[in-house]
Amino acid sequence: MIRSIQKKWYKYQQAKKAKSYNSHWYIRFGWLEQPFTALEQLDSLFEIHSPRKFTFADSFYAYENDRHFIFFEEVDDEHPVGFLSVLEVFKDGTYTAPKAILKLDYHLSYPCVFKIDNTWYMVPETFSNKTVELWKCTEFPLKWEKHSNLLENIETVDSTPFYHEGLWYLFTSTRRDCKKFGDRLDLFFTEDILNPNWQEHPMNPVCKGKIQYRMAGKPFFYRNKLVRPSQDSLKRYGGHIELKEIIKLSPKEYEERLYETIYPEWNKEDDGCHTIDVHSNFVVVDAIRLTKKDN
Repeated sequence: MIRSIQKKWYKYQQAKKAKSYNSHWYIRFGWLEQPFTALEQLDSLFEIHSPRKFTFADSFYAYENDRHFIFFEEVDDEHPVGFLSVLEVFKDGTYTAPKAILKLDYHLSYPCVFKIDNTWYMVPETFSNKTVELWKCTEFPLKWEKHSNLLENIETVDSTPFYHEGLWYLFTSTRRDCKKFGDRLDLFFTEDILNPNWQEHPMNPVCKGKIQYRMAGKPFFYRNKLVRPSQDSLKRYGGHIELKEIIKLSPKEYEERLYETIYPEWNKEDDGCHTIDVHSNFVVVDAIRLTKKDN
């Protein structure tokens, strides 16, 4: 009941803001002096904005041949359906112009990249195609080819593979027996993600509630705890990120608890954040920036 009342209030406030402000998603990134252990470390990151204030969001990091890259979702006026792009970043905060890596006739976002042996793979969000797709990089970072469908005939968002104790787990949010993505978290597991035999976790949904379980990036270690970032969209879509400590993860058990909450307090003009990717002392996070409309 309390969350329902809060949501109505926030929606009223958002409607008021929309009359006075434009908004766009952008990327924040940077290298830290030490591994990520405190939220204050997010305050001084560099910023990357779309030149015309369109969408740069769902950002993931890749390190290859002593170079640093960010993969992300892009939206512009020529291709209003989301597509995937990449750019290279440098330690002085500069970056190259983005280059598109994948444009299809259905929406693409959340380019979750990961490496197996010496090959890069990616699981992008393809819910509008009712698939969970695995893509293989043939020439890093620009050329990708379809490897396989991991799951078919299913609506699911922000699917995130994670290798743990000899098994590949797929964290994902479906809309099975719920109203909105994020109301539940589901797990699937297999021994080999390249030739999978997926099994559904017996505890599915491993989490269930109100728009606060959708994945917001890959699990990572934070203060020596394994956490998974998730979105809380009560205030707005992509309102803030919650770090959920994973207590138990096995083919039979799953347990998590809220450990810490990331609000976009680094800038008073920011109104939300919904994806974070942490690699020791490198962090990339997206955020939504409000800019006042011209009268």
